[in-house]
Amino acid sequence: MLIPRGLLRGLRMLSVVGMSLACVQAGWAADIRVGESIDLTGANGDTGKDFLAGARVYFDYINSNGGVHGKKIVLDVRDNQGSVAQSRLITQEFLNKNRVDVLFGYYGEGVVEATAEDKGFTQSDMPLVAPFSGATLANPGNIFFLRPSYLQETQAVLKYVQNLGMSKLAVVYSPNAYGRSALQAVKSELQGKSLQLVAEQAMRENNAADMSAAIQKIKSGGAQATLMILETLPAAEFVKTYHPLSPGALLLGLSQINHQTLIEVAGKKAAAGVVITQVVPHPANFSLAAVRELDKLMKKYRDEAPSHLTMEGYLAAKLLVKTLERGDAPKQINQSLSNLRNFDMGGFYLNSGANHRVSNYVDITAISTRGGLLH
Repeated sequence: MLIPRGLLRGLRMLSVVGMSLACVQAGWAADIRVGESIDLTGANGDTGKDFLAGARVYFDYINSNGGVHGKKIVLDVRDNQGSVAQSRLITQEFLNKNRVDVLFGYYGEGVVEATAEDKGFTQSDMPLVAPFSGATLANPGNIFFLRPSYLQETQAVLKYVQNLGMSKLAVVYSPNAYGRSALQAVKSELQGKSLQLVAEQAMRENNAADMSAAIQKIKSGGAQATLMILETLPAAEFVKTYHPLSPGALLLGLSQINHQTLIEVAGKKAAAGVVITQVVPHPANFSLAAVRELDKLMKKYRDEAPSHLTMEGYLAAKLLVKTLERGDAPKQINQSLSNLRNFDMGGFYLNSGANHRVSNYVDITAISTRGGLLH
């Protein structure tokens, strides 16, 4: 029996629709859903926003060019306001109610540690890619870090202090998971070294008693350098208060500090000379293809100058995308991230290492009198 051409075309269309429905039912999603729990309005909101800006420009670039093998990246960003409890709820939603394909860019030590201990997460194959944390986990599971550890950051900054011929160090630190983790890294690194820890003080934000106690201990201990294991705002408060009292004192901070916000709060004069470690290349180092690419994307999608934080967000997003291009199933992602060898991100190379860290890069920068970063 002959079938009319119009009916034949209709049957073919129905067949294609049926195949599409079968693909959806089989789990062949049209998009790749990425879940991110990050601080946008809490104490570290300024840092979280800059990191997110860098990630978004790369995801926007990829989506505008057809996505990953034809699949668009859908970034589901949830503001955890710096709360570990809130982040736990967000993770549960990502694993169940609003299921995503991969977790990305979680912010903070407490948040990352809570995720690593979440039974739903540990029992799933779902990876967490490039969290903003230097914590060293006893069992990283499916968590893969772009950042080096706090031990690696402190090794670099303490070597810098020793190379200046200094022998007495003070530490002011946040009384939270970040502060305690990095302080322990400092103490571990100083064992058997000529550089001595002569003073340490926990520093709560906007706490005059802590500030007074810190300054008293630093002076009585004869510290030649003070390492600030603090978030941006308490670090800025400390710099603003302490530096005018001891203009020649060496103040150092880790990469958690947003130097632009520090300058805004403390002022250029007080902030000048503060040394800050960085865990990604300088955004003005145009010899690197990655820097040139970020500069171009920021001008196109954000119309603002790149920073170290946007550079980190961009590299984190690029790592995720390049991994997804090798296969977007959770097991494929985990396997790819476990086996990186000289993985080129545009002149910035990654290698899988201990504790699921893919980079050991640490740079030393200093705030100039003009408010820029020298390195």
